[in-house]
Amino acid sequence: MKTVIAAALVSILLAMAVTPLADDSDAAGIIVTDGIGNVITLDGPTDRIITMGTGITATVIGVGALDKISVCDNYAYRNTDPIFDGLRALVNEGKVLAGGNIYSSGIDQLKKDIIYVSDPDTGNFDIDSDVIVVTGSETYRNNIVPYLRDNGFRNIMQWSDITEYADIIGFAKTISMVCNGKVVKPVEDMEYISDYVKEELAKESPTPKDAFYVTFSANVFKVGNKGSLANSMIMAAGGNSITLDPSQSASTYETNLTNLVSEHPGCIAFADNSVVSDQDKLKMLEAQIGDKATIVPLQSIWNNYTLKSSEGLWTMACAMYPDIFEGDVPTTDTDTELGAVEYFLAGLGTALVAIIGSYIFIWRRP
Repeated sequence: MKTVIAAALVSILLAMAVTPLADDSDAAGIIVTDGIGNVITLDGPTDRIITMGTGITATVIGVGALDKISVCDNYAYRNTDPIFDGLRALVNEGKVLAGGNIYSSGIDQLKKDIIYVSDPDTGNFDIDSDVIVVTGSETYRNNIVPYLRDNGFRNIMQWSDITEYADIIGFAKTISMVCNGKVVKPVEDMEYISDYVKEELAKESPTPKDAFYVTFSANVFKVGNKGSLANSMIMAAGGNSITLDPSQSASTYETNLTNLVSEHPGCIAFADNSVVSDQDKLKMLEAQIGDKATIVPLQSIWNNYTLKSSEGLWTMACAMYPDIFEGDVPTTDTDTELGAVEYFLAGLGTALVAIIGSYIFIWRRP
C-alpha cells in the first residue's frame, strides 16, 4: 500500500513539474486598467510605446523601457532632469520623435509624429498591438484621443491626474506590466519606501511635524491642499499638513504665509522647484516666513507621477524626522522580481517539501 501511495505522490510531482511551463507558454496575456477605467488586454508586453506627458515618459524610463519609446512630447525632451538624458540622446539621433504635444501649440506635429512611426514603411509602431499613453485633463486629451481612434489605434490608455502618492504606485505598476509583463524592482522599491516610513513612524511614535507645500503661480505664493500631489506626499511621509482646508476647492490656494508660520513656529515649508530655482522668488518667500519655518527645496520631477516621487517622499521624511530617517533612499534588500520560470520553481519547491512530508508521515504510520 505504501509503495502505491509513494508512486502516486511521485506522479503528482512529475505532473506539477510539466504543467505550469506548458500553461505559461500559452499565457492569456496582460489585462490592465487605465486611470479612467478603460480595460486594455494585451497579448504580452508592448514592443513599442508612445508617451504623452512628462510623468508617463519618466515612468516608462524608470521601469527600464526607454528603448521602447517611439514618440514622446517635447516637454519631456526639454526637461533637464538627468532621467531624460538617455531620451534626449535618442531624440537627437532620430530614434525617438518628440516634436509636438497635446496642446494647441504642438498638436499638429504630434499627430504627424504618431502617423509617421505607425506607417509600416517609415516606422515600427503597430497600431493593433502596441500602446499609447496619454496624460492630462479631458479637454487636452480630447485633442488627440478621438483622432487616434479614428485612425485605428487600438490600445489607448489615459490618465487625467494623480494626486495621491499611493496612486502613483498603482500607476507605476500598471506601466511596468504593460512594458515588461511584470512589476520590476524599482516599482517595488517605491512601495517599500512608503511602507518603511510608515512602519518606522509607528514604532517611534513621534509628534507629527507641522509642514506645508508652497508654490508660486499667478504672481502669488500658494499652499498645498487636498488634490495636491506634494501635499499628499507630506502626509505619506508622516507630516501634519497645516494647509489642508476643506473650504478651499482648489488643490493650491493663496494664504498669508507670515500668519501661517507664526501660528505654527518651527514648521517646514517644502518649496516647489519653481520657487527655489528663482532667487527673486526665494528671497520673497524667505522675507514672508522669516525664521519661523525651515525651507526645504523640492525637485520638479518629484512633484509628478513618476518613480522619482519616492525620492521626494524620503527627503520629506528625513527633513521632518531627522532622528529617525537619514542617509540614502532605502531599497528592498533582494531583487524580488520573479519571471514565469522562477515562480514555477518556487512553487515546485514548496510542493516538493509538502509531498515529502506527507510521504514520511504515511511511511511512519503503523
